[in-house]
Amino acid sequence: MKDSKNLVIGMLCAVLCIMAVAYAAFTTTLNINGTATISSSWSVTIPAADGIQCTTQAAAGGSTTGLSASGRADGGTSATFTMAFVQPGDSATCTVKIHNGGTLNAKVSDVQITGNDDTGAIRFSVQGIDNTKTLDAGADLTFTVTGTYESSTTSQPGAGDKTKSLTVTPIFVQNLG
Repeated sequence: MKDSKNLVIGMLCAVLCIMAVAYAAFTTTLNINGTATISSSWSVTIPAADGIQCTTQAAAGGSTTGLSASGRADGGTSATFTMAFVQPGDSATCTVKIHNGGTLNAKVSDVQITGNDDTGAIRFSVQGIDNTKTLDAGADLTFTVTGTYESSTTSQPGAGDKTKSLTVTPIFVQNLG
């Protein structure tokens, strides 16, 4: 009986030692050291060389003399348009290309339009860009800006008010979706 008591005490001591070692192993702090490198880039711009193309359309039977449209980019995502109209029915359309030269997808969060001082006779519209558009890395997105000298105009603007400028700035953010 004495031997069996010693055997039980020996086993209990062994179990106690195993439990102490296991507890020490599980409560040890594990430190992992390392470095990570992110190699992404952000580059959403309107190319200065070919980012904006404008066309004009004279009113039916009208002359194109004095009718003009131009656009220029600031090297970012802003574009300024100047349109000169002659008579009701004239229109001008500028097509704008935005290029995502970065490695991250972009999404339009807002479109800011300044200078759209609607005279009632001359109206601007921006189409093809909104906050549902995603611009994938390496891809292009186009939108149009149209100015129209309304043919139904009853109150004509003064001579100096037939030339209007408008700036359109799409605001892009990283597309996390």
